[in-house]
Order: sequence, then structure tokens, then C-alpha cells
Amino acid sequence: MNDSSVEPVVIDPSLYPYEARVGLVCVWILVSILGLVGNSLVIWSVILSKKLRTVTNAFVVNLSVADFWTSLSYPWISVALLSHGSWPLASEVPCVIAAVQFYTGLGASIYSLASIALNRMVLITQSIDSYSWWYTPRKVAVMIAMTWVIPCIVFFLPPLLGIGSIGYDPQDNTCSDKDGHPRGPEYNLAQSLGLYPVPMLIIICCYTALYIHLKQHFRKMKKKDNMQNIRSRQTIAETSVSFSVARVSTASPINSVSTLQDSSVRHRQAISRQQLAITKNLFLVFCIFTLLLSPYFISLAIPSSRKFALYGATITIFNSCVNPIIYAISHPQFKVVMRKVIKCRLSEIPEPSDSLKSVLTRVRRT
Repeated sequence: MNDSSVEPVVIDPSLYPYEARVGLVCVWILVSILGLVGNSLVIWSVILSKKLRTVTNAFVVNLSVADFWTSLSYPWISVALLSHGSWPLASEVPCVIAAVQFYTGLGASIYSLASIALNRMVLITQSIDSYSWWYTPRKVAVMIAMTWVIPCIVFFLPPLLGIGSIGYDPQDNTCSDKDGHPRGPEYNLAQSLGLYPVPMLIIICCYTALYIHLKQHFRKMKKKDNMQNIRSRQTIAETSVSFSVARVSTASPINSVSTLQDSSVRHRQAISRQQLAITKNLFLVFCIFTLLLSPYFISLAIPSSRKFALYGATITIFNSCVNPIIYAISHPQFKVVMRKVIKCRLSEIPEPSDSLKSVLTRVRRT
């Protein structure tokens, strides 16, 4: 009666059907490729052009490094999604590394966006001396380091204290925290509280302060322009009267002074418009990031929504590849350099770096 040739039935404890996981794997692999290529392009653009080597772009590059780091975990998570009940390889180390990459990279991305928002607020609302004092090379390095230190503390400290564990999760079929751990819900709550509310609060406060400052600034500029128009009309009337009495063949000092003033005003306005365009672009990055990130962290904070966690994570990973697309389309500085790199026109890159100059010189010689 006992047939030893019959194989035991493998019970799949996953919350998601296998067919749905196969479809999600296609998405994860595609996003991984786009994220690795796109973020590499952003990093190389800064390496090749001195024009992009600004304080703000230091945080932008850090954001791209974080997204690149996160994209490296997606192939291993795809292996986990296609598994049945247990990790299919002999060692679970690749899955643990993928979990570390996913959560630390995601946290670094959020805190990088908070650093960018803080940088734009100080740059636009404070004086140049104050900005220079806050954003020295050493302080910028510390700020960038903190965008990685905080996520690492949030991710590694709870398991060291016995709250949750990291590895293959058979319920979600992912490389992440294990929901089956007795204190797994506490670990999920610690991640959602440590990586989401604080940087989001910083970003919202910074962009709100920016909006209020710019609104007041444009009101003052409008009043100032109206006063200048009135004064210029009076000056023109007085000048026309004086010239009707006595004409001179040489250029008027009043005209030369006003020309210099107009040129300086136009130069300041051009710089202000560029900074405003950069701020709008980075604010767009934050808005898209929030829309992509919120579903996943909400599912972590609410235990009853755990069945939505994998789908929320799939929405979140699009953030790894969408930022380079935004830079290439609308960022006033990045789009020029990135398009030259894509078209392989390295000699046309504005303000090339020393390394690029040496490469171009060697190519010309050969």
C-alpha cells in the first residue's frame, strides 16, 4: 500500500500566487537594468563635467549611488520570488546581502532627498556667507555619510537586540525581514518610523519654507520693478529735456551707467531663474519619490495590509530608475551633459574634467 516512488507535496506558504510572482519578476529585472544604466549615467556625467560639480549635485550623486546600490539587489530578490517555500540555493548569504542592499539603499535615498531639500532652502533663503559656512567640503562629507549611517542603524540595530531577523521570507518570497519572527511586526514598525516620517518632515518643512520665501521675494521684486519703471520714466524725461537744450556728440554717462546696471540685473535674474528651475526639478523628484514610496511604508506600518507589501515594494523600486529620466528631460544642467554622453559626443561636454581632457588628447594623438 505504501508507494515509495510518490514524491511528497511541497506546501508553498507564500501569500502571493506563483503566476503573479512571475509577472513581478519581469518588472523587477527591467527596473534593475534601467536603474543600473541610468544611475551610472548620472554618476559618469558628474565625473566627466566640472560644471556639474556643485554642492547640490554632490547629494544628487549620492542619491544615484543609493539607487544603484539598491538596483543590485533586485536580481537576487527575483530569485526569491520564483522560489517555492525555501531559498533555492545552498547558501542564504546572497539573500541576506540583497536585503541589506535594498533597505540601506532605500533609506539612503530618502535621507539624500531630505539633504537636497535642506540644501536648496539654505541656498535660496540664506546669505552666501551663511551658505558657505554650512556647506564646506568636510561638512558635506559628514552629511552624506549620515544619509547612510542612519539607515544602517535602523536596519541592523533591531536584529542585534532580538527584534526581527534578516534573510529569506517564505511568506513574501523576498529577501527582507522575516515576517515569521515572533517580533517581526515590531521590526517592520521600527523600519517605517526610522526611515519615513523624519526625512519626509524635513523635506515638507524645507519646501514649504522655500515656497513662502519665493512668494515674498517675487512680491518684493514686483514692487521694486514698478518703482524702477517710474524712476526710469522720470530719468528719460529729464534727459530728453537736457538734450533738447544742449546736444553732445559723446555717449552720455547716464546711458553707460544704466547699461551696466541693466546687464548686471539681467545676469542676476538669469542665475535666479536657473536656481529656481533646478529647485523645481528636485521638488518634482521628491513628489514622484513620495508617490512611489508611500504605499510600501504604509503596508509596513499597518500589519493588516501585509498582503499588499510585495506590490507596494514593486511600486517603490521604480524610484531607482525614474530619477535619471527626470534629470535627462528637465534638469537644466544634467540634461545637456547626459545627452552628450548618450550620443557619445564627449568632446562637446561643457567644462570637461581633467580626466576627460586627457582621454580626448590621447584619442586625438592616436
